[in-house]
Amino acid sequence: MYVVGTVIVISGGLAFFRQRWAYALFLLLSICYIPARTGFHLQMPRCEGVPSLELAAYSLHNYAHIVLFSIFFVMTVMQFQTRGRTAFARAALATLAMGVFVELAEGATRTGNCRLRDLVPDTAAVMLGMIVVLACQRTMKWIT
Repeated sequence: MYVVGTVIVISGGLAFFRQRWAYALFLLLSICYIPARTGFHLQMPRCEGVPSLELAAYSLHNYAHIVLFSIFFVMTVMQFQTRGRTAFARAALATLAMGVFVELAEGATRTGNCRLRDLVPDTAAVMLGMIVVLACQRTMKWIT
């Protein structure tokens, strides 16, 4: 699993340089990583439903989700030729879809909790990712 983790990190890094094959490899390995840890022994996921407002706000303390999904958002935006509203919308949908997959995979493998409320920090990550991309466009011009 260390080799797969290393390949995920390397391909993710290359995806920032608009290497679509690396982005595709990153997606494929990331999607398979959680189920592979259990030998693909999957069960019907039992997921927590709609959270209370208090639990949704509390889930914003999940800094790991916010950081990792912000990185994923920026990586996804980099795959588009232009970075306008369409690219942001598509990257946001891809980021939230990845969040849904992670929750379902954690529930199906029983390696974590399948919670709808974990999409709240993923949504915050999209916002943070947008801020990072916009700030980089204005200041460094490397992401244009």
